[in-house]
Amino acid sequence: MARNERLTPQQVSAFAVLLTTFLALVLVPVPPGSVQVGDTVTENRFTAQGAAAAVLAAALVASALAGYLYVFQPREVRGTWRLAVLGALVVLWTVAAKVFLALTLPDDGRLFLRYMLPMASAPMLVATLLDGGAALAVAAVLAFLAAFSGLQPTDAQAAAHPLLGLEIGAAFLSAGIAGVLAVQRAERLDRYVWAGGLVGLATLLPVLAVWLAGADRRGVDVPWMLVSSAVGGGLSAVVTAGALVVLGYSLGFTTRVQLMELAQLTHPLLRQLQDRAPGTYHHSLMVSTLAERAAQAVGADALLVRVGCLYHDIGKMAQPAYYVENQLQGRNPHDGLDPEASAHIIVQHVQVGLQLARRYRLPARVRAFIPEHHGTRLVTFFYRKAAAQDPDADPDRFRYPGPRPQSKETAIAMLADSVEAVVRASRDHSPEHIDELVEGVIRERVAEGQLDDCDLTFRDLKLIAESFKATLRGIYHPRIEYPAPTPRELRSQGPGPIPLPYSDES
Repeated sequence: MARNERLTPQQVSAFAVLLTTFLALVLVPVPPGSVQVGDTVTENRFTAQGAAAAVLAAALVASALAGYLYVFQPREVRGTWRLAVLGALVVLWTVAAKVFLALTLPDDGRLFLRYMLPMASAPMLVATLLDGGAALAVAAVLAFLAAFSGLQPTDAQAAAHPLLGLEIGAAFLSAGIAGVLAVQRAERLDRYVWAGGLVGLATLLPVLAVWLAGADRRGVDVPWMLVSSAVGGGLSAVVTAGALVVLGYSLGFTTRVQLMELAQLTHPLLRQLQDRAPGTYHHSLMVSTLAERAAQAVGADALLVRVGCLYHDIGKMAQPAYYVENQLQGRNPHDGLDPEASAHIIVQHVQVGLQLARRYRLPARVRAFIPEHHGTRLVTFFYRKAAAQDPDADPDRFRYPGPRPQSKETAIAMLADSVEAVVRASRDHSPEHIDELVEGVIRERVAEGQLDDCDLTFRDLKLIAESFKATLRGIYHPRIEYPAPTPRELRSQGPGPIPLPYSDES
């Protein structure tokens, strides 16, 4: 059901070549230093063999990461700009690892300061800004690069214990995986505090395991392991949270923190919507509730769906009286217009909504809900009204500009928007009729081809339908009609309002 743009072989090949080049430029230089082991002094020197090893390591990492991107096609990493950000994060953290490990190795004082390096923050950033799967791949390649760059200098090799490479790689890999799992779709800043603690623990355990497996163990090592791992975990959390704010606003990425801010009903746009178009505001809340539960059912981004649905109809604020949910006095301004003019006014709210969204700097992924929740559908009511007057009426003059939904999230919003409107317009709210309406809307959108550009499966559609039905049954559940108040109740009330013949009990 999807025809989304894919990463091409040319894109991933260019990514691999460029990443190999930049990583090689980082890895080939040898830092100055020397170490004395027994009577032998070993100095770091540039060698052709070492340079070849660095180039091969860079090529291996770049090819592995490019291969992952091409095979698995993570949706949030598609596009040249996002590939550039991913590559830049890998290169920058490799530079940090090379510099920091050159300063902390050889570890003659057995201080384990190398694990203060917040390597986990890179995959944590990738998981938050881009994609969780790509973040795990980044965690793996950075762990390898850290171990390689740490042991590349001759002085580090000469003074290292046999399992040091395994220790470094395992510690940073474990920390990266833990960080990714901890911050994936995190919705509050305190989640990053918890993630920092988890990263620290994940760093400590492999280090402790290798230490126990080695022959040279000292009790004084354990406190330094604990301190270094804790500092590394804390720095990973701080760097990730700080970089999220900078990258989110400067590079246009949509962060969880931004979405949580936008989900607050006190946001100025939502306040304006409530004041100017109260019917549309209530409709947006209902659609948001429907869509969020459906998104959870199919593993889509429920927070993004909730926020997108809250803002999907903000363009209706410009002319609220032209939309039926805001016609509280029963007057319909469309009565004096021809169908094509009415359709033009209805369609116009999409462009107005996009203008408002840009003015208030809504993230691109939230703005996408405004045009995509209508797709390229007809303004059916006015088209049919025009067709009744003129059978040759051009349907394209009554059509939304699109595009059709490009993601699961905007497709769910389209379905929830239609279902909420259809069920609310129906006079029959019995469970059986609600089920029939939900199934009918979904069948119609599939038949129209509106879901062809997103990655919803037929199994997803079934789960979405069941979620809609359950939510709508709860909203339109029947109430018990209470008998009239007894004479004793009336006497106990004394003078005042007559008790109503029902209760406010649920």
